[in-house]
This record gives sequence, C-alpha cells and structure tokens, in this order.
Amino acid sequence: MSRDPHAERHQPSRSPRREVLMAAAAGLAAAAALPGGEAVAAAHTAPAGGGRPRGTGRFAGKSVLITGATSGIGKATAYAFAKEGARVMFCGRRTELGRRNEREIRDSGGEASFHRADVREESDVVALVAECVRRYGRIDIAVNNAGVETPRAAPLHQQPVRDFDAVWRTNARGVFMSMKYELTRMLRQRRGVIINTASISAEVGFATIAPYNASKHAVASLTKVAALEYADKGIRVNALAPGAVDTPMLRRAAEAFGTTYEEIAQDYPVKRIVHPDEIARVIMFLASDEASAVVGTDVDASGGYLTG
Repeated sequence: MSRDPHAERHQPSRSPRREVLMAAAAGLAAAAALPGGEAVAAAHTAPAGGGRPRGTGRFAGKSVLITGATSGIGKATAYAFAKEGARVMFCGRRTELGRRNEREIRDSGGEASFHRADVREESDVVALVAECVRRYGRIDIAVNNAGVETPRAAPLHQQPVRDFDAVWRTNARGVFMSMKYELTRMLRQRRGVIINTASISAEVGFATIAPYNASKHAVASLTKVAALEYADKGIRVNALAPGAVDTPMLRRAAEAFGTTYEEIAQDYPVKRIVHPDEIARVIMFLASDEASAVVGTDVDASGGYLTG
C-alpha cells in the first residue's frame, strides 16, 4: 500500500520545537488583543495612495464592527473595510494603538472610530455595540477577531487551570458575548453578517496548546450553531481559519525557537507565510453579497494547511 503523503502533516510526530512553532503559527496570527504588542503596529501602514473618496467603494454605507483590531489581522481588516467605503467601529485594549489607527484611517480618507473595550467584560461588549449603533445607526457586519494564545506550551496535564480560563474568556466566551449582543441588534434590523476568526486549530489538534485549541474549536462550534439559528432571519454567520500569518509576534516566536519562515512555510502547500491583508480580503469576501450562499462554514485561509 502506498504511503499517504499527507498523513504526517497532522500527526503528533513532530519534534517538540517544531510542534511549539506550529502552535505559535496557529495561535499568534489572530492574537491582536494582547498587551505589550506595540511592535505589531509596524506591520501595517495607511493604505497606499489613500482610501477611496468617502461614500464610495463596495462597502459604502455599511457599518462594520471589529473586535481586536489594534494590530495584526484585525487592523488589516479595519483598514481594508474603510478603504472600501465602510464606516468602521473597532476595539482593542490598547488605547494608544487604537487612536493611532483611527487617525491613520481617517487621514487616508476612510471613516473609523476606536472604542476601547475588553471582550472578556460583558459591560464592555454591551457598550461597544451600543456605541457602534449610536455613531453609525446599525451593525451590518461584525468581525469577531479578538483573541489570545496559550501563555505556555506544555502537555495538557501541565497546563495551569488559570491559563485555560484566561484563554477561554477571550477566545470562546468573548466571541459568545460579542455574538450575543451583535445578534440582538441584527435581529431588529432583520439583516447582518457575522464573521468569527477561528484558526486551523479549530479543525485539527496541536500538541502543547490545549487551551487555545479547545477555544478555537469552540469558536467553530458557536459559528455553526448561530448559522443554523439565524440563517432564516437574514443573518449569515461564518468563520475563517488562518494558519501562520506574518506578524511581529510570529517573527518573535520563530526567533525564540531558532527557526525561520522558510521552515514554517514547509508545512503549508503554498510554501510561504500568509500576509494579514490576504486574511482581510477573505473576511471581506465573506461579508459581501458575493458570499450570500456561504453559511456556517470555517473557511481555510491558511494557504492550504487543512487540505488533504
């Protein structure tokens, strides 16, 4: 019998260093809400050549709410929607970065407002949704991107309960609460789109990051349940699964474990690391009318890691 060339990719046979690196690639890509990550801001600049004139673009007039958007995927998504004419309300825990992003988007011709919020706190989520509605009148599209990674790589029996709880509060409970209050508003509108940032960890297991892996499986599950419950009410819910994404946090992880992007990229069919702007474009597709038949799925946005 011939050997399946894909069989080794998802088997727990990697070296501990390799496994931790893959965990970092899966976990750090969407961790935009972490304190102390100011360097992430350097990954993006204002859209080249400025945005479109206000009121134009394929999302003109749409109101978009994004959580965890002070850096990384969230920031790229905020810039992309604003460039296409959307009015963007975004949140994060780092006020300085948030205000800086807000200024850059406005200076480039887009419309954006930063609201400091921590998705672990129900009152913050309620206030964020209320502020978006107050400022822009509605929520047409919600992107629940805020996330954190497992604080330490270790087998499950060595994972502190406090670390599991910390990851779960942001990645799973935070998405649940965000969806709860976004959906409440969208039901009144009888229309809306929700996109949740999951991970390749939502589809496969990675040794040494049980808290993160479990939380992203929860995101995928919440997405499917909500899709079933609200599809006939004019609300589409989907998720996407990034893998290794080019952020300063991923670079630091690669340096810490003595590997390179080239080595990490070998686990992906495209043989390269995906850029945050590429993830933003996937999110925009899922938010668009072109994706009207896409409901309840977790789109592989990793460069093919989940294929085979």
